Amino acid sequence: MRPAVDAVDVGTERDVETEEGEVPAGGKKMALIGAAYTIAPTVRTPEPVLKALFEAPPSTGAKPPSRPKPLNKYVRASLARDAQDTMAPSYRCIFDGLAEEQRQRNPNGQQRVVVLMDGQKALWHAAEQVLEGVSYVEVLDLMHALGYLWEAAELFYPSRVPGPGSDSVKQQRQGFVKQQAERLLNGQVQTVIRSLRAHAHRLSAAQQERLVDIIGYFDNNAARMQYDQYLQAGYPIASGVIEGACRHVVCDRMERSGMRWVMPGAKAMLALRCIGLNQDWEAFMKFHIDRENQRLYPARAANDETFLPDRLIA
Repeated sequence: MRPAVDAVDVGTERDVETEEGEVPAGGKKMALIGAAYTIAPTVRTPEPVLKALFEAPPSTGAKPPSRPKPLNKYVRASLARDAQDTMAPSYRCIFDGLAEEQRQRNPNGQQRVVVLMDGQKALWHAAEQVLEGVSYVEVLDLMHALGYLWEAAELFYPSRVPGPGSDSVKQQRQGFVKQQAERLLNGQVQTVIRSLRAHAHRLSAAQQERLVDIIGYFDNNAARMQYDQYLQAGYPIASGVIEGACRHVVCDRMERSGMRWVMPGAKAMLALRCIGLNQDWEAFMKFHIDRENQRLYPARAANDETFLPDRLIA
């Protein structure tokens, strides 16, 4: 039996709209969310992954193949900012918590640790700092990589006029993205980069500038895109856990129509949502009640077992 995989998944996909005075009216603050979980490895090949991505599910009611579920999920979210309004405190909060989770789950280093994130350099730098001395595998979230491929497809196959020809453009885009995705899943990142460069001559100067950014994304993250090896080892390659956490923790509760938040209230709500999701509610309520008792009733009864009378000083 293969040992389970400990995964660390971090994302910054959700914004919380704050009231005027916190930021300009209608502005938003980005929430950083991280998740740690344990999952059994599942060996796959590129074909079923491509089928799940680009083909509609069967309408016959057939159930999809069973997959191992993430176990013992631990989610943490933060909106903390420093005096310069940077996210440095949020990074420390999230990554320190995830690093501690990893140490508790894998004290002997026997299980493989996978760090799964998007291409943001600050995230990978933070992970490198807190996981110093830990052997782990870096995996770029496949869905983020596909997002860049779709953007490139829109550059190569623009939809000029809505109408009957728009379906043909959509098919061209999908065919292009599917072809490149198949190459990625087979570990051919450099082939994808060469294919993107081969289309550059068809673009305007502004479009070529954006294409350079897209190519740079794949070039900078090539070492984290060895998906053929990840599939063979049974590692997760997409951040479904963190996407679900972003939706449940932030969107379902804090992004409803017309909602505005002051920062203290938003931070408290994020913390409470994570406490509930981590199934720590009873322990938190006991802690909260104890602290409130200490605050409201600082004096202790004489028959309290912890009561130690102060010495009289003459």
